[in-house]
Amino acid sequence: MSIDILKEQIKSNSIKNLYLFYGQEEYLKKVYLESIENKIIRADMKTMNKIVIEGKLDMRKLADSCDTAPLFSEKKIVIVKNSGIFKSGKKGETEKSGSQKDSLLLYLKSIPSYTCLVFVEEEIDKRLKTVDFIKKNGLIVEFPFQKPAELVKWVIKVFKSSNKEISQELAAVLVNNSEQGMNELLSEVNKLILFLGEREKILLEDIQKVCTKSIKSRIFDLTDAIAEKNRTKAFIILQEMTVLKEPMPKILFMITRQFNQILEMKLLNQAGMSLNDSAGKLGVPPFIAGKILKQSKEFELEVLQKAIVDSLEMDVAIKTGRINDRMAVEMLLAGLKG
Repeated sequence: MSIDILKEQIKSNSIKNLYLFYGQEEYLKKVYLESIENKIIRADMKTMNKIVIEGKLDMRKLADSCDTAPLFSEKKIVIVKNSGIFKSGKKGETEKSGSQKDSLLLYLKSIPSYTCLVFVEEEIDKRLKTVDFIKKNGLIVEFPFQKPAELVKWVIKVFKSSNKEISQELAAVLVNNSEQGMNELLSEVNKLILFLGEREKILLEDIQKVCTKSIKSRIFDLTDAIAEKNRTKAFIILQEMTVLKEPMPKILFMITRQFNQILEMKLLNQAGMSLNDSAGKLGVPPFIAGKILKQSKEFELEVLQKAIVDSLEMDVAIKTGRINDRMAVEMLLAGLKG
């Protein structure tokens, strides 16, 4: 994996002069950027030898930033963030944006050896010539959202570094309750550390008191309410998500995703697969897999299949303008049976 190659380059101090970071996990992008900076520039020289360019790419500014020699340092770093230059243009891509990609490709062939140029983007088109050039002459590293099992290990490690203790099960609860990004999860961890004060061990009550529930956690509560045949509770949870300004299409997507997981768990359980193996198959920690298994036992197979079909049909109805998104989700909930 490219992230392993990057780790080895940082460890062995063999930093290249061209990188392209992309993906949704902003926390890891920041961590590895700082690691590169710390390897090639002394802390007291960073102000003079670190340049950050944000937004739409200006080729003259990029060239000036890279070509200027470092001050009192062998290396300098130029970071270009969210330029969008590595996305393919829409059908009618202008001649200007096309020529800018060509200009960038030409410049990338002559970056000074003293410059480490790092592009940081959310998404890229791997078919572009510029991307192919970086792949062959630098390093492209993807930073996707981390899997829950990896996040659980990371949360335990972060708490341990602050002399706090959390069980694997409670770390899984925290991960499940939080948003997917590590920055958001770290924010919840820090809130707990402040709340605990001198106390070392995290309890379930601490998480319930201090932490903000993510939409995926609320969707769990919503499917629990449906399984309990408690429509009132389900609609209350939906209203709470509405008050928090969660977009209805996102809520519908998460409901569909949850019922997909429940259906898959039911089928795996019927096939005799163990809980741990099922958790691996679903990509969730065993504790969360246990909750999904419990939910799966509350639904008939046909009900789950119908719920997924109905969810997809409602999604199409919203996108084609046949129905209001709020009404679609409410109709879906009204029609679901535990």
